[in-house]
Amino acid sequence: MKKALHFGAGKIGRGFIADLLHDSGYEIVFADVVEPLVELVNEHHCYSLFRIDHDYDEKVIDHVCAYSSVREPEKVMAAIGEAEVITTSVLATNLPKIAPILAKGLKQRLAEGKDKVIVMACENAMMGTDILKKAMCETSLITADELDAIGYYPNTAVDRVVFDGEHHGKKGIEIGDAYELAIEKGKLPDPDDVPIQGAEYVDNLNMYLQRKIYIINCGHALSGYFGQVRGYTIVQEALQDPVLVRDVKAAILESAAALEQIYGFAHEDLVSYMDTMFFKRMTTPGLHDTIARVCREPIRKLSPNDRIMGPANQCEMLGLPNDWLLKGAACALHFRNPEDRQAEEIRQFIADEGIEHAIVHYTGVKRDNPMYQKILTAYRELPVKE
Repeated sequence: MKKALHFGAGKIGRGFIADLLHDSGYEIVFADVVEPLVELVNEHHCYSLFRIDHDYDEKVIDHVCAYSSVREPEKVMAAIGEAEVITTSVLATNLPKIAPILAKGLKQRLAEGKDKVIVMACENAMMGTDILKKAMCETSLITADELDAIGYYPNTAVDRVVFDGEHHGKKGIEIGDAYELAIEKGKLPDPDDVPIQGAEYVDNLNMYLQRKIYIINCGHALSGYFGQVRGYTIVQEALQDPVLVRDVKAAILESAAALEQIYGFAHEDLVSYMDTMFFKRMTTPGLHDTIARVCREPIRKLSPNDRIMGPANQCEMLGLPNDWLLKGAACALHFRNPEDRQAEEIRQFIADEGIEHAIVHYTGVKRDNPMYQKILTAYRELPVKE
């Protein structure tokens, strides 16, 4: 049986990546620093997934075990040497933390003269595998040349909603049918190779990363920012408001129009992607997203290449409408949460310097740009008070 090693035994690891690895015929070893997760996997060497779109039908993932990266580093190292595929879902910020043990394991694999292995960081990050590879080099435990001699390092684009669930008298993970795992085809040993079934193998990963950020992340953020202005505190409640849904959909379609022109996506494909990967998933029964969480760090989300101003700038460059996206930017500038440092910074900046300066400072839009007046007008027309 083929073997795979996956760093991260959380819900995404077990409910998404391992699900696809299992269907691809792999025996799966998890490596994690959280002892209860290691014990959970090893209790029965299998676990349950519940398929939301099929009346929570149970799917059993077997042929699995787990090792503690803290207590059992030698077992993790051995798994690195035996795996045909190594994947991660540890959060992008934690990639440097797993880099040392992975670097040691790959170095040992190279010394033993074993075949090259496919290594993929499956994180919600731009070019996550590049981040992981760089982090391994920075450990000084392995060189870039040695990494290239022992592995292939495709980047990925990933997306799936998973949550804890209990059905049929068992605890497990709820999963929806909709997911995305796009893999850089050109960095595989054979462009026609399919190491993971159910993934999409692409020549230009950036277009898929941007599709995700400028449609899913854009819609998610704007649901929160539009929702707070309308008095909501939960995104799923906001998405029951037909007026808000209309506004969010209008903004996403503006973003999609730019993606169509830049990358050649078919309009109907992007509409289907929006309906399935965003609206259907965000209204999944049991999903409960607070607007405080979804809208956190508004400075980052208003930056010129991020989920709101990124597509707005693309539309402006192409001469396409961007009014709803810019209204979203205005709502983001009005996001208020005393516990969010970035929201508080924006609030104080507006109080001290005025909204006119804040637009330029946080969105990068200059006063002579037509977008500036649109954001300013939308902000002043918001049905809220400072």
